[in-house]
Amino acid sequence: MPWSTFRQFTPLVWTVILGTFMVRTSYYMVWPFLSILLYREYALSASLIGLLLGSSMALSTLVSFYGGWLSDRFGRRNILLAGCLVAMLCFGLLGFSHTVLWLGVGVMGSGLSSGLIDAPGKALMADSLDSAKARELALHLRYFLLNLGAALGPLLGVTLGINAQQETFLFLVVSYLLLGVAFGWGFRQAGHSGKPGAAGPGLRDAIKVLLADRAFLLLVMANLLMVLIYSQFHSPLVQYLTRAGMPQVAELIALLVATNALTVVLLQFPLLRLLSRWPVRVRLHIGMALFLAAQLLFAAGDPHVRSHWFAAVVLLSIGETILFPLLNVLIDQMAPSHLKGSYFGASALAGLGGAAGALLGGWIIERWSGSWLYMLMAVLCVVTFSLYESGSRYRTRHKEETGKVV
Repeated sequence: MPWSTFRQFTPLVWTVILGTFMVRTSYYMVWPFLSILLYREYALSASLIGLLLGSSMALSTLVSFYGGWLSDRFGRRNILLAGCLVAMLCFGLLGFSHTVLWLGVGVMGSGLSSGLIDAPGKALMADSLDSAKARELALHLRYFLLNLGAALGPLLGVTLGINAQQETFLFLVVSYLLLGVAFGWGFRQAGHSGKPGAAGPGLRDAIKVLLADRAFLLLVMANLLMVLIYSQFHSPLVQYLTRAGMPQVAELIALLVATNALTVVLLQFPLLRLLSRWPVRVRLHIGMALFLAAQLLFAAGDPHVRSHWFAAVVLLSIGETILFPLLNVLIDQMAPSHLKGSYFGASALAGLGGAAGALLGGWIIERWSGSWLYMLMAVLCVVTFSLYESGSRYRTRHKEETGKVV
């Protein structure tokens, strides 16, 4: 990519990109160990931990759906700064509180703050860059640094000896304070409030789009299941290994999360280049096959054999690297030019799969076992594959009949 494209990046664009890296690094220094903290220090059950984390993810998804629209109406600056303030307050609660009630408020609030920052941040980059190539590069760079931060965070947490300690949430308070200051400076340099002209679609419009477009509905359903399957790599896996008596579980979790992120970081651009000439349908097949293989390895894994878990995570990570970038490609192909915002907004509902996954995973582990959980996920991989295939056939048939891509 020519350096002239980077020179198009404004201070606000760099604030979003580098701020994402800073916050994500701090986040992964402490968040992967939250399940351990809640289990060991507060004796919460797997189901309750899953309910807390799942509810936080659900709130983040729903608020993200509205976040871009709110920033259209009230200005990017106001919503982004509000998100940073909410994050500081909620992670401060997680750092200082010693009651389950306030810890729950902090966990839920973290989801709210994420929803207020992520979508408006992406919209801000689109506002600030006129060139389509520059916007694409900015989004790729943001995704790259997001995963790099996820790789470095757990390793830093373990190296510094601050993992699974409540006070480490104060690192996130400082990170969001710095991010808020950076946004304030960036908007002052730009000389505007970041308020675009038109308001985005509301929930009713998005639901109408989903119900009217069968191919898109199938895609969203498949994406929701895929996110649900992928979410078992996070809190449920932590709970499974902790309850199985895995030695040095905190260090293993940190290494698994880092392996996932590093695999994505190292293979993101090479795989995109290697598979760019392959049909989207074939890439979906490959990605889902890797997801299925990973779930089977998780189901058959011995909690005391580390190499088994690393192999499963590598397979899952390669599948993630192939599948996740395809989602925006498919949505962009299907969306009419005058409804792209509505289509991308409605597609955010797939994030509810992560919320359901955290709750479902904790409940199955508590009632049965981790092996049963991942066998169920393997079955859901087959269901997801079928939904993708049905949607692909419907799009192909519709294109042949109308000459248009749905």
